[in-house]
Amino acid sequence: MPNTHFQFRQFRIYQAQSGMKVTTDGCLFGGWVASEILQSEEPKKILDIGAGTGLLSLMLAQVTKDAEITAVEINESAFKEAKHNFEQSPWSDRMQCLHTPIQELKGEKYDLIICNPPFFKDSQQGVNTDKNQALHSNDLNIDDLLNQVLRFLDKDGSFYLLYPEREMKEFTKAAKGKGLFPNHQVIVRNQKDQPVFRVMARFRFEEMKAI
Repeated sequence: MPNTHFQFRQFRIYQAQSGMKVTTDGCLFGGWVASEILQSEEPKKILDIGAGTGLLSLMLAQVTKDAEITAVEINESAFKEAKHNFEQSPWSDRMQCLHTPIQELKGEKYDLIICNPPFFKDSQQGVNTDKNQALHSNDLNIDDLLNQVLRFLDKDGSFYLLYPEREMKEFTKAAKGKGLFPNHQVIVRNQKDQPVFRVMARFRFEEMKAI
């Protein structure tokens, strides 16, 4: 049985109710984006699409001083858990979690958007509805995600995405067609001689040399 909490150096993730627990690839993704922030100008406003337990938001809060972080989560159980995790953290005064689908979010532009989206589609679902919502793309498919990123990303902002290889290729093709370009990718394998497990990518509106 998974642990009901996951302890980091400066914060704790409670995860008993969330359909998606803390994962190694999620930690790698959050760590990579955090390192990117430390090497550049700190973003003022961050949007986390599909907060889950709040892991990614908290990892970015940990490396920023003043950034305001908004996370959205459609699943009620995960939302309550992420909200609790935010409130118990040292950065609660600049973090908020909203129980709403990203398609219904109103507001301003963000100079950093991060997302570890659900990606299973056309596959059999289990009996756990919270886990189904966390893993299956019924509520946030590739076209939906791209349209929301285009709606909320500042013209000089960066969008960070974690996907399996096939879905990343599909998203990248669609994004290029709408003027959003990948300019940095990190390939994740379980072992160096094994197939690609996940791809982490940064997208911007400015097209750079091919990667």
